[in-house]
Amino acid sequence: MPLSTAKAAPGGGTILLLAAVAALGSLATQLLVPALPQVARDLHAGVPDAQLVIGVFLIGLGAGQLLMGPLTDRIGRRPVLLAGLALYCLGSLAAAIAPVLSLLLLARAAQALGASAGVVTARVLVSDLYPPEQAAAKQATLMGVVLVSPALAPVIGGALTEWLGWRAVFGLLALAGAAGALLAATRLPVGPSRPIVQDRKGKSLPRAYRLLCANRQFCAGTLAIAGNSAALYMFLGTAPFLLEHGHGLSPRETGLCMLLIAGASIGGTFMVGRIERSGNALLTGTATSMAGSLVLLALAALHFGGLAAFIGPMMLLGLGAGMTGPSGITRVIRSQPGMEGTAASLAGATQMLASALCAWLLGHFAPVDALKLALGIVPAAGLAVLAATLSRKPPARTMQGLARAESRGK
Repeated sequence: MPLSTAKAAPGGGTILLLAAVAALGSLATQLLVPALPQVARDLHAGVPDAQLVIGVFLIGLGAGQLLMGPLTDRIGRRPVLLAGLALYCLGSLAAAIAPVLSLLLLARAAQALGASAGVVTARVLVSDLYPPEQAAAKQATLMGVVLVSPALAPVIGGALTEWLGWRAVFGLLALAGAAGALLAATRLPVGPSRPIVQDRKGKSLPRAYRLLCANRQFCAGTLAIAGNSAALYMFLGTAPFLLEHGHGLSPRETGLCMLLIAGASIGGTFMVGRIERSGNALLTGTATSMAGSLVLLALAALHFGGLAAFIGPMMLLGLGAGMTGPSGITRVIRSQPGMEGTAASLAGATQMLASALCAWLLGHFAPVDALKLALGIVPAAGLAVLAATLSRKPPARTMQGLARAESRGK
């Protein structure tokens, strides 16, 4: 059952600390996006190979969550989190000195595995520390705060790349990981280290996965998140090359464009609580992303090639992603009481693996223009809308009953 470490819900400082830990995974992607062309040149790699620097990280982040989630349910939040942050720092330092692409990719895999611990732990702790009726709004607050740093990250990463080179980006990530570890060890309420899932019920990992995959709420939330994320990461993987080669932008200017997309995502997160009180934020978010994808497709097909015709629709995609993420993960975590960490990890792994696969496949159609990008993201966004349409938001009385059951269990 979910674990609470306090009798009353913690204050806003806890959300900030959780966000600092969770943001490390996003930072490791967003800081590096403007530097991809320079990485390709310095390591003598083609565009598809350079995009693996993002793809490998997403695969590691997804696969790592499959390991970290069940561990948080069985041995507790704190030991898993601290071990993961240590690995994140080591992977960042190794990436900073990697002389060839193969070693850089290996370091990125280690960095991603460490980051996965922070992503899972932060999401599950929101469920642990806050009552069910507040969970979606708190997840949205968490994601909104998390997105503030990645919103600025492309600008910082672009400037750092121009001034000091792409290796300095990994040095900054190592420092951020060390700061996150210090905060987690001294300030973050992660609860006692006793097991949360008891083996006496015989809940083996394969059986837990079977239960989750048979749960409609879990599947709908997971597919909605995965489809929306795949669409967004296809954009992130190709945008630096499109903006540099197609529009003549520098890494710093590319970072500023990414800032607009991230800002739209932040705006979406702050809309979740209000929408959930009277509607369905998951469906609203996926529909918004689908609208942005279709607008991009229409403009590209009609040969509108201006910068605004590219960035504007992608801001809609970002806005929808900001609504979809927190509302979807709330449904996922609450779908199967007692397996919060496992549910979050399986959904997160599906999200990252789907995003990496789609971005990798799109890279094989290089050079990718706006039309090819739109043809890639429309099916992914469509899957997210379909999943959200099939989902059903639990009625308020069900959520209240779950809260009473959790209270009795504590």
